[in-house]
Amino acid sequence: MDTVKLPVMRREESGKGPARRLRKSGRLPAVVYSRGQETIPLSIDAAVMKTALSGGHNVVLELQYPDGKGKKHYAVVKEIQSHPTRHQILHLDLHEVDLRQEIEATVPIELVGDARGVVEGGVLDHQHREVTVRARPTEVPASLALDVSALGISDHSTVAALSPPAGVEILDDPQTLVVVIHPPRLAEELEEELEVGAEVAEAGEETATAGEGQAGAKE
Repeated sequence: MDTVKLPVMRREESGKGPARRLRKSGRLPAVVYSRGQETIPLSIDAAVMKTALSGGHNVVLELQYPDGKGKKHYAVVKEIQSHPTRHQILHLDLHEVDLRQEIEATVPIELVGDARGVVEGGVLDHQHREVTVRARPTEVPASLALDVSALGISDHSTVAALSPPAGVEILDDPQTLVVVIHPPRLAEELEEELEVGAEVAEAGEETATAGEGQAGAKE
């Protein structure tokens, strides 16, 4: 994976008020951690950050400071704090890395193909959606593909079926269940559970939105 140049600026203010004003101006509050060094508060252009993350969260960022000279600084995204309903980034945690040293990162599992069992009436249950890998920062993949097209009813695939590229080691238990095709009868019960879960999630979002409105009225 190539590195992405990311212009950054040091932040002088901290706290909720300055962070809110920063976001209104089109920039994001962030911090970068570096082993043995002080944490550096940053601000990043929101549109540029969105573009940088368009290929996945495992991008390697080349931090470009306004007065940056000499040594290059590289970082990876360790945590993204987002608004619960607006899908808006609120804050970023970055960790500085050495491109020569391996790191651990979380990689999503991408299911590929149409499972034969689903065509026959079963339901695909994607139970394990990401794995932890160890690799050099520029070798961490954006995702790992798992072909499910050959899976019939009651078949399953585990982490062992994933094929990471050279230089990438999967740290999860190989026997961890990734996906299973449930029989039609169990599928109906599973669909009902998923529908109930979706209704509960929607109710939670409505409660959160109402809470925001009350908080905004107080401000």
